Amino acid sequence: MLFMKNRRFRFIVNFFVILIVLSIVLYFSLKDNYEEIIFSIMHMNPWYIILAVLILLCYRVLAGIGYYLIVRTNREQVSLLRCIQINFIILFFHGITPFAGGGQPMEVYYLHKEGIPVTKATNVTLQNFIVYQISLVMVGVFALVYNHYFCLFPSDHFIKRLVFLGFSINLLILVFSFVLSFGKRFQQFVSKKCIRFLTKIKIIKEEKVVQEKLEEYLKSFHKNALQLRKNKRVVIGAIFINILALSIMYSMPYVIAKGMNVSLSVLDVIVTTAYVMIIGSFIPIPGGTGGIEYGFVFFFGYFISGSILNAIMLVWRFVSYYLGMILGAIALSLYRKKEKICG
Repeated sequence: MLFMKNRRFRFIVNFFVILIVLSIVLYFSLKDNYEEIIFSIMHMNPWYIILAVLILLCYRVLAGIGYYLIVRTNREQVSLLRCIQINFIILFFHGITPFAGGGQPMEVYYLHKEGIPVTKATNVTLQNFIVYQISLVMVGVFALVYNHYFCLFPSDHFIKRLVFLGFSINLLILVFSFVLSFGKRFQQFVSKKCIRFLTKIKIIKEEKVVQEKLEEYLKSFHKNALQLRKNKRVVIGAIFINILALSIMYSMPYVIAKGMNVSLSVLDVIVTTAYVMIIGSFIPIPGGTGGIEYGFVFFFGYFISGSILNAIMLVWRFVSYYLGMILGAIALSLYRKKEKICG
């Protein structure tokens, strides 16, 4: 009960943080050219809005297919539709927590509700996260190389540092995830240090009992992790699907701009959006709210100017983030626990 109350409290706090930051973003976005921005949004070709929504759906479905491949690699029977639904639910919890940190625990929770043991559910979650991070880093590397050769953005030391910091954080997270999954000695070292510390501050009473249970858990975890290494084709397929999904999602501003009669290069848009998301990855506010909007206006400001830039940003942000969370909340409300078949 206490856990549920704390979770509800964090949800309410995060929700109000999003509202406050959103209000600030809207104020600064609309304060100078309110009428022009609203006019651009209201007169946008509605077919392009529909196409932007379809891009969001395509992104989540493709991510769900990649997720399904990882689940099946671990020899678990979860349907493709259920994997897509869980993927939408994860999107919701990613969106309402700082650094998107709430998605993984809920992913383990819902996989466990599907009848998957917690050890294996944790492993599936980490494997899926590794595959996603590899895809994210590869798209980021492509964006950095592309900009290096084609110079989309003039040199700016402050922004360069932000981009370097964001990319480094994603790379370090990927390396740490690999070590955590496959480094048996590292797992044991961390577990012993953590348990020793928790024993010293009186949180754990029976150190040896807890250590033995954790070691059994880590053995099972490590064994399951090796499944990913054995199924290289599946991993490569999942990475390819995630890269495709990210590329499609990153092309959304192109569609929205087109709907407002602004012509851009699709490849330039994908690279620019990748830069925006690199900066947004370390903003400690749910959804990177504030930082992502700033990054969008800054980077796309080299191609678009005036009120139309803010109009494109607001529509893009609503569809890619807020609508995504709404769909995630709907998927969550429609979720029903897998029924156990007695035989």
